Amino acid sequence: MEKCVPMAAGKNEDLKYEVSNNNNRINVHIPDDIAFSILSKLPIKSLKRFGCVRKSWSLLFENPYFMNMLRNHFLYNNNRHCSDYGGDTFLFLYEPLRPHYYRASFYLLSNDKFEDRIKLDLPPPFDGEDIAMYILSSVSVNGIFCLGKDTRRGIVNSFQAALWNPATAEVMGIPPSPDESVPPYRDPFFIFHGFGYDNVRDDYKLIRYITFFQVVDEEEDVPYEDRSYDPLLQIYSLRSNTWRILDVNIPDGYDISMIDFEKPVGVYMDGVCHWWGTTDFGNGEGYLVRLVVLNESIALISNRFKATTFHISILVELGVKESWIKLFIVGPIPSLDWPIAVGKKGGICFRQTNDELVWIDLSTQIIDEIGVKGERYCYQMGIYKESLLCIGGIND
Repeated sequence: MEKCVPMAAGKNEDLKYEVSNNNNRINVHIPDDIAFSILSKLPIKSLKRFGCVRKSWSLLFENPYFMNMLRNHFLYNNNRHCSDYGGDTFLFLYEPLRPHYYRASFYLLSNDKFEDRIKLDLPPPFDGEDIAMYILSSVSVNGIFCLGKDTRRGIVNSFQAALWNPATAEVMGIPPSPDESVPPYRDPFFIFHGFGYDNVRDDYKLIRYITFFQVVDEEEDVPYEDRSYDPLLQIYSLRSNTWRILDVNIPDGYDISMIDFEKPVGVYMDGVCHWWGTTDFGNGEGYLVRLVVLNESIALISNRFKATTFHISILVELGVKESWIKLFIVGPIPSLDWPIAVGKKGGICFRQTNDELVWIDLSTQIIDEIGVKGERYCYQMGIYKESLLCIGGIND
């Protein structure tokens, strides 16, 4: 019976194996290029663990030759995944009608080009002239979007939300929470952090953060309990059709109310919402960050403030901050301003300094124009795959 046993090897030596057959032993040398080719096809998490096998393997992520092979295989898998997943790139765009008036439009880009667009009608009340409208989390989950619209109730902020399946035209409104039905002298401000599907409970859920502002003079005779402005973190369940308050311990120094609509720091993947937790949201000479899903991995796109070089890192293991691996560098490209989304073909959409939207091919860094221009805060993009699932059927 043959046994194959790895032998010790120096940093620059090829991998050696000792094959035992009865009493005969044969040393087998595996060249590094073959070993690297095999290793580059393994999950990155496994590569991290294999660092204890050989010293040179612990330095794989510092080897330019290996990293190039790893990038190529990652992109190959990414392109294959996008092809298998199918679907279309969606574009949610505010188009100017006249000064200070916009209409929200929803398009499917069948070839990732605006010239090949298919326009879908938004359902009421999301089809009017209203700039305070958006797709929550910029995501389609099982072919379903969560639409949101900021409104006013007198002098107090209000919010409307609904689940929408474009394929079936089904719309289901999300009721307000009792906690937002506040007296007229408290003004709620809504920040939405996530929309996704809980596959354990077969339920769609929405997470939001509410802060309150006083809209009366301090001298007014208002009960003390109504002057309480403690913020709330809430979660909505479609199955129960109710909101409830989440009791979550936020680490000291983190403020989850800090969020930028244009540069969101959260993504949804496989039933979990992920956020980038930080106390520095890119002020001064700090870093600007954007979370995306790339090849079924959580990826972080970052760059220094006003810089034109973007770094893309992959999170190997959830909850382990040391497991981030910098995999790609885009740029320097002076025309690039900010990453928007990942398209169905695996390319990354960037906004340019002239507000034009373009695709960047990660393997070649070739720029391909989409054919549409949008002002800041005026578009969202993601991947949509048609589904005939009934939204209301989850309560049956």
